[in-house]
Amino acid sequence: MPDILHLLPIEAAPRKIFEALSTAEGVRAWWTRDADLGTKVGDHGEFRFPKYGPHAITQVTIETLDAPRRVEWTCTSSFYTEWQGTTISFGLKPSDGRTLLFFTHCGYPRADETFALFNMGWAYYLVSLKRYVETGTGAPSPDVDFFQMIG
Repeated sequence: MPDILHLLPIEAAPRKIFEALSTAEGVRAWWTRDADLGTKVGDHGEFRFPKYGPHAITQVTIETLDAPRRVEWTCTSSFYTEWQGTTISFGLKPSDGRTLLFFTHCGYPRADETFALFNMGWAYYLVSLKRYVETGTGAPSPDVDFFQMIG
């Protein structure tokens, strides 16, 4: 099964990035403004993208909250059927006064055009996360429509 992998240096402390990944307020600032996220392992999260319709929802279960090193979710349902059963994880490692973010989205059924689009989408939203923790302003959906940007 193909996996998406990204490595991104961020000029912020791991704890600040961890908060952006592990709280609804944080996720709303870099991924989607319409999000709910529990606060402990076993809780659920729901990320909505209403611009794409009333059923544009992804639901996750929080698998790991290891502050400030790791956040991991299992996708339990999604309007992207390819996401169902996948694992999304964010690893954080201090390095030379900054933090290295190691992102994985594992368990895709196949590497095809849709997979390539998801890979690009994650790259965009991870840069939005970087921008948010470094400057205080991210570029979440629907503030910026990623799919409109790529035409």
